[in-house]
Amino acid sequence: MKKEEYVNIINNRLNDNEKARNTLLNQIEAYYKALNEYKMKQSKYKVGDRVFLEKGTLMHGTYKNIMGLKYIVKNGLISSWFVSGRKSKYPSSVGVWNLNKDYYLDEYIDFYSGGTFGYYENKLTNVCISEVVPYSRLSNLANIINRIKQKEYHMWLFEQTKESRFLPSLVQDSIQIGIIFNGNNEYIELLKKGDVLSSENFNDEDVKPFVNPGYYERFLTDRKNMNDFFTDRESAILFGIPSVFIEGILVGRNYEKDEERLKEIKRILPDAYICNLDGIVIYE
Repeated sequence: MKKEEYVNIINNRLNDNEKARNTLLNQIEAYYKALNEYKMKQSKYKVGDRVFLEKGTLMHGTYKNIMGLKYIVKNGLISSWFVSGRKSKYPSSVGVWNLNKDYYLDEYIDFYSGGTFGYYENKLTNVCISEVVPYSRLSNLANIINRIKQKEYHMWLFEQTKESRFLPSLVQDSIQIGIIFNGNNEYIELLKKGDVLSSENFNDEDVKPFVNPGYYERFLTDRKNMNDFFTDRESAILFGIPSVFIEGILVGRNYEKDEERLKEIKRILPDAYICNLDGIVIYE
């Protein structure tokens, strides 16, 4: 789809809300500015290197795996308002994981392949104390449970992290492709200003046109009380992210063993590194 077609969709969809329309039109301008001007630096990694991700790096997993990757490389990562995609809480935006600190990739994968614990002091409060238990510490759940018991929390929750459901992880094999976007340059910073999860970027009223109506009231509460369930590790970027920012591909165990699949990824993205769930570059 061409830029003019996206603009027409916005003008039709938001014809009664000038502020929201201009916000999204400005986001499209930032998208195409990046698409036309940004040049990815040559990868600094060699086979066997341990991947390091800076704070602000963005990641996205595609459940369509290689077909999803091909589509994103060709067309960009575009929100479901403009393409036929999964229904979401933020149909105007694309969901990405936004690293809130520096990580070695293997440490980040261990972190998100674990589980999220939540504790409520009593049934009358909505205050949830939460923490992520990394995969490597799941065998020590007895220690965690003892700590909970000492505090006499009345309600416990335990579930997969959000990342482990949508990125290649140590606990599922359905997602075999994770896309690593360079998140530290002037062009991506402009796009990040369109993050609807950030109350600094959008107040409660201005964000309303961009959120699924059935989720809006809950969204306002969740956004003000972020924890490890509604996390500060994720972003929802208006319109989309161009593929020029792709610096690396994280593959699951199945793709790691498939030489032809790795060659195919390299043909699609000749300048990107390919790494595995050990956080190591396996193909260059």
